[in-house]
Amino acid sequence: MPEKSVSKARKSAAKQIKKLRTRVHELEKTFLAIQRGKVDAVVVNGVEGDQVFTLQGAEHPYRVLVETMNEGAATLDEQGTVLYANTSFGMILGIPTEKVIGNSLQKYLEPQEQIKLNNLIHESLKDESHGEVILTTSDGKRRLVRISLSPIHELGVRTICVIVADMTELSGANEALKANEDILRNLSGRLLRLQDEERRRISRDLHDVTGQKLAVLSMNLSSALKNKAATKNEEMNRLLAESIGLSNDVNKEIRTLSYLLHPPLLDELGLASAIEWYAQGFENRTGIRTTVEIPTGFVRLAPDAEVALFRVVQESLVNVHRYSGSATAHVRAQCDGAEVRLQIGDAGIGIGKELKAAAPMATALGVGIQGMKERLRQLSGRLEITSMPGRGTHVTAILPICSHEAQVLTEYVESPNQGAESIDVETAVEQNGWRKRILIADDHDVLRRGIRTMIESDPGLEVCGEAVDGKDALEKTLAQMPDLVILDINMPVMNGLDVLRQIVRHRPKIKVLAFSVHDSKQIVDEILAAGAHGYLSKATAGQHLVHEVRALLNSPLHSVIA
Repeated sequence: MPEKSVSKARKSAAKQIKKLRTRVHELEKTFLAIQRGKVDAVVVNGVEGDQVFTLQGAEHPYRVLVETMNEGAATLDEQGTVLYANTSFGMILGIPTEKVIGNSLQKYLEPQEQIKLNNLIHESLKDESHGEVILTTSDGKRRLVRISLSPIHELGVRTICVIVADMTELSGANEALKANEDILRNLSGRLLRLQDEERRRISRDLHDVTGQKLAVLSMNLSSALKNKAATKNEEMNRLLAESIGLSNDVNKEIRTLSYLLHPPLLDELGLASAIEWYAQGFENRTGIRTTVEIPTGFVRLAPDAEVALFRVVQESLVNVHRYSGSATAHVRAQCDGAEVRLQIGDAGIGIGKELKAAAPMATALGVGIQGMKERLRQLSGRLEITSMPGRGTHVTAILPICSHEAQVLTEYVESPNQGAESIDVETAVEQNGWRKRILIADDHDVLRRGIRTMIESDPGLEVCGEAVDGKDALEKTLAQMPDLVILDINMPVMNGLDVLRQIVRHRPKIKVLAFSVHDSKQIVDEILAAGAHGYLSKATAGQHLVHEVRALLNSPLHSVIA
């Protein structure tokens, strides 16, 4: 019996010992976890319920986080003295962390930057503050940093928590990016100018070379058709007539292509006339009623400026047709002496999500809004776009007026008789019965020869001279007093329209037959408004030139179009 009791006691003791060992093992693990900073708090169950005790050193994980972060972190007092700093803070300043602590942060700033920091510290005592300052490192380098300051009020002590992000490399990258952006902008502007120059060159070649040769070809064919000896053969007559028609068709196609590449009105008559011409064509092609409001005598701008504004009108009206759904559009221009404002508007759906979704398309060079902005930026101008859903879109191009060239040579206004001495030809004609005298003004030698041949085929007409440019044409007109001037509108040195205005002003009795490959209604209206007595397209000169010259010489002073 005693042995059984002892055995039972031993078993009970062994069991308790095992439990104690398990408990001790658990306590050892808990203690080790606390020692290693793996436990932040302990929950103790007691008579008063569960209690939470935060363990000393529980901030260790956060300290590790602060010490290993890339941004600099520090604690300052109210005067800006560094009370604590992490490793990154010291690395930003280029000195060991232990040498930073205890020093004033202003020590590492220049006087102007110290003022900024003091203001930020003052603000941070009340609320969070942010700003950028330039620190001077131990090796004299300047580093741009962004600092964020937050107030800390603990145990009655006022301190400031500072987070410092080094922006030097990012700032340098931004500057490099901006420089590259400027290079790309300049390159895109250069490409736009080259594109316009190439369009102008090809258009001018088509006009000055191909178009003129086709005009001469048409005149020669017409002369051959009128030759009685050569036209007895009906088949030959038919072939000549067919060739004349084909020549005229080709000339029209060449002229259309030339207009699309670079509208001649832009160079010859200026932006206002070019916009009128384009808007009329746009309305005819699309059915969108387009009104143009441009003051009379609108200022002539530099060629690059007129091209840029014209391209804005083109692109904007194309967008009206493609996207707006509007039945009407308008183009308005005004000049206040300091800048030109050109507005293109519609009454359509406005710019919505659909157009924004198509934004990548608009970044193509020379196309869309981006192309318009770049053209204007190159000329120190800007583009403004306002739009409201259901109430349309308005695109406004604004360009400063730097200077513009006067198109009229003022020396002829002051002294219309400058050049060769004039002679009283009208009196001589009345007394001696001379033939009517014609002056040919065209900058193409081949065309002048063709016109001379046709004029001299009429016994009542004679060519008294030829002029190779606008200035030459005006001088010879004022000096020789011809009965009629056949005047090409597109002339070098002095524009044909300006020559026409000077002739009308100083020699109103001399009749002028304007002569051009361009036969749009807009340019014809401008020519007649300038005072021309007649207009003849070079495409039909072979059939009508001599007839129109005779009609003008025998008619009162009124306009004739052929």
